[in-house]
Amino acid sequence: MLNNDSTKLFYKQIMQKHKKYLPLKHLLKPESRTIIPEIDLKDDIKLLDVACGKGKLLFTLAGILKSFEFKGIDVSEKMIGRCKKKNIFSEIEFLVSPADKLPFDDNYFDIITCTNAVSLFSQRVKAIDEMYRVLKPKGKLYILDGVRGTEWKQKFDKMLRQIKFIQPRKKYLPRSSIMRKSYLIIETK
Repeated sequence: MLNNDSTKLFYKQIMQKHKKYLPLKHLLKPESRTIIPEIDLKDDIKLLDVACGKGKLLFTLAGILKSFEFKGIDVSEKMIGRCKKKNIFSEIEFLVSPADKLPFDDNYFDIITCTNAVSLFSQRVKAIDEMYRVLKPKGKLYILDGVRGTEWKQKFDKMLRQIKFIQPRKKYLPRSSIMRKSYLIIETK
């Protein structure tokens, strides 16, 4: 049996060796693209990805659809800068914006996605209310986050009860990370 220092050294060596193949963050959070099978995809949709990060979800969806209008927002200027550099699609626009002050007109988007970010927002309820404001009637809001045990699930459920619109349907997706289950919320009005 390895002692504590030997164990730490062993795992550190393993992680260094496999760093580019097995990033730790993917062990802890569901991958954003695991939400794609849940999305009601069709051509000519207007989609907003809130807290888009590296833009993986939007770039993947752009490869699937023929005609679309996508917007990705994130508070990180650095991430948005990277997305803009990688963007080869004229139909995708990336903007720096906080989730609780979206720079879009009311009832603009058919679909809104937010993956692995709600737990990081300082104004969670306000951010989701903003997402709902820019969502068209009969539009869909998809929120994906990793559930870290019952404490986060209870906080998340409490937050959802405070939101102005109808209580969303909740669903667990298959585990898409080692440490967390995926928790998907879909709201249709």
